Amino acid sequence: MDVGLTMSETEKLRSKIDWTAVEEEAAGLLSRYIQFDTTNPPGNERPAIEFLADVLVERGFTPEVIASAPGRANLITRLKGRAEAATRPCLLYAHADVVPADPARWTLPPFGGHIQDGYVWGRGALDSKGLGIIFIQALTMLQQHSRPLDRDIVLLIAADEEVSGRYGVAWLLDQHPDLIEAEYVWDEGGMGRRQADHYFYHIAIAEKIPLTVKLTALGTPGHASIPRLNNPQDRLVRALYRLRQWPQPARLTEPVVEMLKTLASEYSFPHSVLFAHADKGVLWPILRGRLENHPLFSALIRNTVNLTILRGGEASNVVPGHAEATLDIRLLPGEDPDLFLSALRSIIGDPYISIEAEPLPPTQVKTPLNTEFYRALVETLRSHGPKGPIMPYLTPGATDSRYFRAAGMKAYGFMPMLLDDHELGRIHGVDERLSLANLGWGIQVVYETLRKL
Repeated sequence: MDVGLTMSETEKLRSKIDWTAVEEEAAGLLSRYIQFDTTNPPGNERPAIEFLADVLVERGFTPEVIASAPGRANLITRLKGRAEAATRPCLLYAHADVVPADPARWTLPPFGGHIQDGYVWGRGALDSKGLGIIFIQALTMLQQHSRPLDRDIVLLIAADEEVSGRYGVAWLLDQHPDLIEAEYVWDEGGMGRRQADHYFYHIAIAEKIPLTVKLTALGTPGHASIPRLNNPQDRLVRALYRLRQWPQPARLTEPVVEMLKTLASEYSFPHSVLFAHADKGVLWPILRGRLENHPLFSALIRNTVNLTILRGGEASNVVPGHAEATLDIRLLPGEDPDLFLSALRSIIGDPYISIEAEPLPPTQVKTPLNTEFYRALVETLRSHGPKGPIMPYLTPGATDSRYFRAAGMKAYGFMPMLLDDHELGRIHGVDERLSLANLGWGIQVVYETLRKL
């Protein structure tokens, strides 16, 4: 027997929610959360995690703080569903660590958490401390204003997403898989995009395969006044030039084909026809040219290789004994990382350059669209967001969803925020910030989607 509230009682409770107050409270929490410097490396997420745990305890939850290493910690709490519910949980996931920020380039201090001009400013506001606060607020509203759900909702705030996950999700799946086992995972990866008066909703169901490769060129150190044929700097530059000239073939993957078909009605001829028939091979030579020059699609149709770190030398008059370069590589779904690395070694073709790849990521799995979670999220976006196409999305970057998918969970990436391209550019960039309006809207989207589950 269902002893929960009736739907009419639920609606009465929901109508009592002061969403403006919820939004303002979220802004204050996010401001305080940002003030914990969780730059990774080294991470040091534990103080921030303990702050969030205290907030949850004050709200009647019983969070667990699970340390994975000194200074590294993960937070897990659970909102219980109906006692007789047999469905597996839905996991809300956000990470506590952030990428570095150079204060000299920011308008406001990156770890100040200032609330100004309708925004909360600071590193992590978008990626992904803001998402964590949205989840916490929505979970609180469900506890206070909703009938018991048909499944448990698990909240996970984890360490180390920005580097490897070895102290966060990957570690938890290895050491404590029972604590975060779920049918569905709500993660970052997609978002709501705003372009002028048009809106697009990208729900990530797959992502490119991330590889980090380090090149080390060796040579003979000595005085710079004497030219040397085996200068490691020269050797490395030649190798990087060869990589720069290495063409990466373009191809379509299933998530991108579905995305193009959804977008067809938003474009005029000839894009409308090309997108609507993206799966027709005969049109690919024409379609490819359109996509290669498109700011959204160019990274979604081919492997990418980008130089991110370059080191070598300590004095202007000394030829160093070695030089190093780090490459950020993103492969399309279906690519074999081992084969790609073998091809990369052939392109470099220099025995005096060592090539080391970080441990290969788990096998990529695509999340299905025909699920209760996807339908609930789509329905919520249609009723609570500006009108616009809702589509599957291939994340060009890497998220911890790769670990959840490899473990058999259905992971969806969607930051419930409406961001223009300028705002999106602040992620990992300068002056990262999240508007209070997006905070409030995101909380309502999460609240309503989970109620539908």
